[in-house]
Amino acid sequence: MSKQLTLVAAGLCAACAPALAPAGDFASSMSFEAGYTSDYFSNRRGGLGRGDRHLSNLDVAATLDMEELFDIRGLTLFVSGQSNAGGGLSERFVGDSFAVSNIDAPAAARLFEAGAAWSFGEDGKHAARVGLLDLNAEFDASDPRGLYINSVFGIGQDFSQSGENGPSIFPTTSLGMSVNLQIAPEWHWLSAAFDGVPGDPHQPKVTTVHLNHADGLLLVSELQRLSEGRVEKVAFGVWGYTQTTEPLVAEDAEPTGSTHNHGWYVSADSRLGALDEVRPWRTSLRVGHAEHSVNDCDWSVIGALNYDVARPPGREQSFGIGAAWIKTSSAFRDSTAGLDDYEAAVELTWRATVTDWLTLQPDVQYIVNPGSQRSLRNAVVVGLRFEVAAPTFSW
Repeated sequence: MSKQLTLVAAGLCAACAPALAPAGDFASSMSFEAGYTSDYFSNRRGGLGRGDRHLSNLDVAATLDMEELFDIRGLTLFVSGQSNAGGGLSERFVGDSFAVSNIDAPAAARLFEAGAAWSFGEDGKHAARVGLLDLNAEFDASDPRGLYINSVFGIGQDFSQSGENGPSIFPTTSLGMSVNLQIAPEWHWLSAAFDGVPGDPHQPKVTTVHLNHADGLLLVSELQRLSEGRVEKVAFGVWGYTQTTEPLVAEDAEPTGSTHNHGWYVSADSRLGALDEVRPWRTSLRVGHAEHSVNDCDWSVIGALNYDVARPPGREQSFGIGAAWIKTSSAFRDSTAGLDDYEAAVELTWRATVTDWLTLQPDVQYIVNPGSQRSLRNAVVVGLRFEVAAPTFSW
């Protein structure tokens, strides 16, 4: 599969090379970047049992600037792939529904994104993307919450749990199209449509595209306000699947609620302190809701408090404490024995840039009611992440 990723990346870019282009034009319009992330985590107590796991994720990406190459204004082609190893930390040792590590995935090499991005309008203030897309790159994204390793601090659990094979996010993406319109100064309206079932649920280690009418679509829309003031970002999003979903019901019981999987979320990221001062404190708050009759959880609340140290330049550090709470849906509790009303996670982390290419991040997590299962004790997980970033380069 790794050879396939290389061939796809090369083929996508090479197919666009002009036959008679002057030497160097094609190469100078291309750029490459790569990064390697490695986690070592150990479940010290509670959960399913004590144990440790080493996880890794290799990302490679390439872009081709079509404006520079063909003078097609605002058009860029992109492709990225990933290779994962060591998955199964939460499934084997912790038992949580979140995923303690946001790089925890079945071991495989996959094509992650491939398509075209177009900036248009005055000064390129509008944008559109089409192809194999990561939904979370644009929707339900938060910069302060990006500090944390537990995946619950990324896209909300109410959204990430949805769908037959999840929405189009790590590690499996689907075909989609998104549009980002700047409707007023500081205001953006994002809308997108994705294949309702990313990949093949029976082949999680392979990137596949199946366009089937029965899969339907995932539709998502988000209104954002981006500012340089105290409140850096406010977002309100709605999402829904066009196809019905099998409801969660107890044996011999009648389903209640809607069989159309849908939900909403609202979030705010801000900095604390006077506008004319250095403001190292950052906060994030998110609340989300999903249809109770077809999802394991129907409410989630996420909060984070970060402290950033920007000196010396190039050696930044960030300290953070985050907490997440999800409510187990009544339909899930009624259909499954031994479940509690909620699950929660608290994460304490410190991220330090050691060199231009190396970042270290010690991390401690406390998981309350792992998997909402009453039979499991609260879990304590400790670990260390290191990231190696290769410099972005172009010819």
